[in-house]
Amino acid sequence: MNIYKLDVTERNWWSLDKDDYEQRTARRPPWYKVSDEGKPLYFAVCPACNNPIQIIGLYKLPSNITAPYAKHYSKPVPRVGIYDRDAYNWCPYSEHSKKNSGTKNKRSEGLLSRQILELLILHFDKIIWMLSNVTGISINEKLAVEMLHQYRKEEGWLYSHATLMNVPWIFAYMTDHQDILFKKIKDPVLHQSIISKSDGKIHTKENGMIIKNPSCENYLDIGIYYTNHSISLSGHELTEKMDMVINIKDSVSPPKRDIQKDHHFRL
Repeated sequence: MNIYKLDVTERNWWSLDKDDYEQRTARRPPWYKVSDEGKPLYFAVCPACNNPIQIIGLYKLPSNITAPYAKHYSKPVPRVGIYDRDAYNWCPYSEHSKKNSGTKNKRSEGLLSRQILELLILHFDKIIWMLSNVTGISINEKLAVEMLHQYRKEEGWLYSHATLMNVPWIFAYMTDHQDILFKKIKDPVLHQSIISKSDGKIHTKENGMIIKNPSCENYLDIGIYYTNHSISLSGHELTEKMDMVINIKDSVSPPKRDIQKDHHFRL
């Protein structure tokens, strides 16, 4: 991997760079250590699974390697982090990571899942703010609570490919279908797509809220859900993506994927 952090409680991470690593650690323990054989070792923490990682090639690159990189360290490192085998097995940076099959498999309750849940609780307002801005759909308090209830029913923190790096996205992914009628659409392109796909069933208020057109006599539902979460690791660069789907349904027609938008997030 080409990213790191220095403490399991940190929520940010940085690109792996010798000068940056030196400045942040001041070349001091517990990150700088010497093995029993007298070999210098350099440690940090995996931002995805909170396991210890060892930095390779910080001062001398191995042959055929062009930049320093980090790999998981299969033992606890005092004052850096413990080793959680289950979290390692599901980590997207792990050599043994279980591949995503497109299904919402669950893992067992463990330290990592508890840390994910803690992060969601502590920063829930920031997560909602971020999702509102990235998706272009204003998430008000009512919608946020409904999403949270569904996430709880799904036990989203146990989703096998949930990590400490993708908490906002997996929160959305595990909330299933949510009604967005009477919600503000901030993205003008998305807003226009919804209007054009509704065949005159949807009207827009001055504040950007989408409402049912008074001329529409049928029941109307506008729903959003996220699907097809996938992970790919190219070299040391991790990319995740999922599809955001909006469907418009009335009482006389079946639901269909009216709008589908890919969301890529490079980590």
